[in-house]
Amino acid sequence: MKLTDVRTAFPTAMSRFGIYLFALSIPISFVPAELGVCIGAAGWLLEGMINKRWQFYRHTLFIPLLFYIGWNILASGISPRPGHSLWALADNEWPMFIMLLMYFTVENVSVLKRIVHLWLFSASIAAIYGIWQTFSGVQLHRPEPLHHMGNYFRAVGFNGFYLTFAGFMMSVFVISICLAAQQGRLNYRWRYMMAALLSFLAVLGTFARSIWLSFAVVVPVFGFVRGKRFGAAVTALFLGAALLSLIFIPTIRDRAYSAIVPSENETRLNLWMTSINMAKASPIIGIGEDNFDYYFNRFKVEGFYDVTVHPHNDYLTILVSSGIPGLMAFISIWVIIIFTGLKAQKYSSHPYLKELALGGSLAIAGFMTGGLFQNYYGTFANCWGWWMMAGLTMASSRLSTESA
Repeated sequence: MKLTDVRTAFPTAMSRFGIYLFALSIPISFVPAELGVCIGAAGWLLEGMINKRWQFYRHTLFIPLLFYIGWNILASGISPRPGHSLWALADNEWPMFIMLLMYFTVENVSVLKRIVHLWLFSASIAAIYGIWQTFSGVQLHRPEPLHHMGNYFRAVGFNGFYLTFAGFMMSVFVISICLAAQQGRLNYRWRYMMAALLSFLAVLGTFARSIWLSFAVVVPVFGFVRGKRFGAAVTALFLGAALLSLIFIPTIRDRAYSAIVPSENETRLNLWMTSINMAKASPIIGIGEDNFDYYFNRFKVEGFYDVTVHPHNDYLTILVSSGIPGLMAFISIWVIIIFTGLKAQKYSSHPYLKELALGGSLAIAGFMTGGLFQNYYGTFANCWGWWMMAGLTMASSRLSTESA
């Protein structure tokens, strides 16, 4: 191969390697995953500098996205702790680069498939590890004991935190069931079915109520997208499985019941009211990223708290940090991505892209549902899940349009 050919091909290979490394690593370790994003970004930059081919595609999404980032920079910059707040903003939002990399650089379906397959392979290993943790109570890679949940233990996977693990496994489940529903031979789909089963069991083992609730939203939607009969059957199957779990597994029953007991949710309710007090004081510009603890004592309502670092609600977190404009931009970002995926699912002629776009959209809907009760977007670890699903959805949509 000539030197000029190597120089031409190297940036593309570099971008692909970076995304592959991210996909393979993210269910297990953030460090190589972040390195992969940096490598991928460097490849994209070299593609423009060496080959004079700047990979950029316009989309309506970038309007609220740019506003959201700009408004948060403003809110953080004028906050009482601008340095702290701007750094926290950068740390929390930089995972969106994986979406940009996928949308800009993934140029054929085979590359997208490889990304998904690497991710599902690694995620299945993480799911098996999480299931084992639920019954053994042991982390092989950390000395900390796992939290007792009745006769079981709360699974945290390789992530070390049950909510992060639950969110990732929810997205694995949704993507897997959508891909398993493709037209095709059963001996090809069994891999997706196995990944779906493992991830579902792993989510049960996290005892994360907010993600359990997200299943109640995304599973029926997954079914009804395919028709009323299929939707009714899927919903009935899901409700039956949930009912059997509640009847025969007391720990799951107790955990589910705790969601509707006020005394079990006193901290969350107090944090929500405290957040509303903060939002009333600064409804337009907010208080800046990661300043909830700074203002907490000034605005807190009286009552019991076992944690005070964030509002336990993604929408209140955004409202507090960047006001009503920031919240509207945040919601707009994810609504646009979801509708982009649903449009691709409806009109794409490629079966794989149809199902991947649907899966990514439903996974984001799952995160948005869970975010009503927990802090799924408020830390960079959880943000990787959101933005990877956005990347798969956006890349599927663009490839669907190009192949039409």
